Amino acid sequence: MWLFGALNMVKLVVNIKALPKDVSMDMNKLSDSIKDFLSNYGVVYKREIQPLAFGLSVILVTLIIDESLGTNVLEEDFKEFKDAEFTITDISRIVDFG
Repeated sequence: MWLFGALNMVKLVVNIKALPKDVSMDMNKLSDSIKDFLSNYGVVYKREIQPLAFGLSVILVTLIIDESLGTNVLEEDFKEFKDAEFTITDISRIVDFG
């Protein structure tokens, strides 16, 4: 019974792939812009720039959001970000005991 007293909220761990719209873009600058943009929705837990192919790179982001927000709002607002295209690659649930 004590476990439920400590339970605060369920969070979603959302893994996102960001593909730049301009291949000549500075990936570190883009990564910082993505972090600033996604921080409006939750906690950016991790960012990683990975080579894709033929000089192209992608930015992989792990974002932690409240489950009540859901991903629909997030996916709709992806359209507002002009420098990259976002794809949610994975969603999982975790329990926040904090």
